[in-house]
Amino acid sequence: MEATGRTRLAGVLCGLAAALIWGGFPVMTRLGVAYSSFDLYDVTFLRFSVAGLLLAPVLVRTGFGRLGPVPVALMVAGIGAPYMLVVSQGLALAPVSLFAALTPGSMIGFSVLLSVLWLGNRVPLRERAGLALIAAGIGAAGWQGMAQSVGAGAAVGSFLAGGLLWAIYTVSTRAFSVGPLHATAIVSVVSALVYAPVYVAMKGSAILEAPLRALAGQAIYQGAMVSIAALYFYSKAVALLGPVAGASFAALVPVFAVIEASLLLGEAPGLPSVAALAVVTVGLVVSIASKNAGTR
Repeated sequence: MEATGRTRLAGVLCGLAAALIWGGFPVMTRLGVAYSSFDLYDVTFLRFSVAGLLLAPVLVRTGFGRLGPVPVALMVAGIGAPYMLVVSQGLALAPVSLFAALTPGSMIGFSVLLSVLWLGNRVPLRERAGLALIAAGIGAAGWQGMAQSVGAGAAVGSFLAGGLLWAIYTVSTRAFSVGPLHATAIVSVVSALVYAPVYVAMKGSAILEAPLRALAGQAIYQGAMVSIAALYFYSKAVALLGPVAGASFAALVPVFAVIEASLLLGEAPGLPSVAALAVVTVGLVVSIASKNAGTR
C-alpha cells in the first residue's frame, strides 16, 4: 500500500533522522580520536559499554536463538568492537570525507561479492552499473587520499577494511535471518563482555579523568544514538514507506557525514573529494534501488 499524507511525512522524517545520526558517527568518532584526549580504544569502550548495557535486556529476552558461535562471531567482528577499532584508526589519520567516500560504498561492493560467493545471489545489470560507479568513486577518493600524506594512505586501508567487516555483518544477518534489533543487541552485548575487561585491564580507569562533557557526549551518541535511536528511525521509515524508499535514505549517510564534518569540525572537502563522493552516492542510490526493486 502506498504511504500517503502524514504517514509519508513521518516516514521521510524518520529516514532523515536515521541518516543524520549515522552520518554523525564518523564525525563524533573523529572528534574523539583526533580532536580530544580519547584514542580509538577509549571511544570503542564507551560505545559498547553503554550500548551493551542498554541492550542487555533485549538479549536476555530473546537469547541467541539458533545462532551458534560462528554466526555470532561473524556479526560481532563485522560491526562490533573490531569494526570500531579499524574505522577509528582511519578517522584518527584522515578526514571524514575520505571515510564517507570509501567505507559505505565499499561495504555495498563487498556485500555483493560475499552474497554471490556465499549465498549464490545473482547481480542484476542495473546493480552492476551502480557498483561500477561506486568503484570509480572509491578509486578516485582513494587515489586522492593516498596522495595527501602517508597517514592518509594508511587510512584508506582502514576504511576499506571497515567496509569489508561491515559487509560481513550485513551478509551474515541475511544468511542467518537475524532481525536488526536482535543483531544489534548481540553485537553490543558480546562486544562489551569481551572488549570491556580487556580494555580495563590495559588502561584501568584513566578514562574517568576525561572531561565529563566529552565522556557524556561520546557515550550518549555512540552508545545510544548510533546503536539504538538510528536503528529505530530507520526501521520505522522502512515500515512506513516500504523497503525501497526506506532503504534509499542509507545513500544520504555519506552526504550528511561530510556536511556535518564541515559544520562541526571545519573539515570542508575540496572539489575532487566532493566529486568522488557524488559519484559514490549516485552509485549507492542505483545499487540500493536495484537491490530493492523486487520488493515493490
